Amino acid sequence: MRKVLVIIALLPFVACSTHKRSHIKADEQFVVELKKPASRGGALELALQGLFIGANYIAEKTSNSLTSSYVKSISINDYYYTDDSGKPEKTYQKIHIKKFAKPIKPEDKVALGEGLKSEYEALPKTRGSNSSLELSDVIRTENDDLLNFHAVIELISDPENPGITRLSFNELRILFSKTRIYTDENLNAKISIAIEGQWRSTDGSPMVKKLIEQSYEFHNLKYGYENQISEPILSPWYYDIPITSEIENNSKYGLVNVTIQVEEFEGGKSKYINKLPGILSDNKTKIVKDGASVIEKIIK
Repeated sequence: MRKVLVIIALLPFVACSTHKRSHIKADEQFVVELKKPASRGGALELALQGLFIGANYIAEKTSNSLTSSYVKSISINDYYYTDDSGKPEKTYQKIHIKKFAKPIKPEDKVALGEGLKSEYEALPKTRGSNSSLELSDVIRTENDDLLNFHAVIELISDPENPGITRLSFNELRILFSKTRIYTDENLNAKISIAIEGQWRSTDGSPMVKKLIEQSYEFHNLKYGYENQISEPILSPWYYDIPITSEIENNSKYGLVNVTIQVEEFEGGKSKYINKLPGILSDNKTKIVKDGASVIEKIIK
């Protein structure tokens, strides 16, 4: 009878083993980049990155790292430029969302690095569906870290009016995660984008408007280089900040603020999954001011 009891007691642990590409304990950075169109050199113009207040704390408090959340905002004041013909165009074409991780355990870093390199080298030579990633983007030797999350959202202008825009979610890849996933479950993710415009009207009064808010929910995501978006996900058209200005010396047109939030969670096991959407954005001021103690009060 004792042997039977031991076997029964062990079954839950066997059935709930952790996915080998998940629960990688690491220091993470969440990066948002704006990139110019290839016709303008495709150069990286703006890259902001940082560790996020409360990210590790939330992970520890949410059902043993079954959920992780990250948020970042960036602002630009050169949203438009005027080409040689005098026609206004958008300065930036794509938003790249990335997470980099530096595994704490040396053996995890070596194993992941070797595995990612082998998988990359096995990709089809054409790499048409993988065009936005190079091996140097995945394994950053100069930073001694690894890419574990990558998404690309494109800003598409109306052909007749660059002041009318829609978003196109084109690429999503998750190579590994700090979030814990069990072998009988897959990773889920919610990616939210909010774009706000600030400008001055013709009489000089300040104008502020939320241009678009869009959320994308993905379920049963697989780890690996494969792009998990088979067809681009298009948002409705929306009005951007005004292109022209009658205000003297207002050549910069206005300011655009982009906020990205990424939430990763394991399918159905975390009791905080329904609470996490909006936790950081709804309580941003309090969290920035008071840090982890406020987050603990929010999720209790």
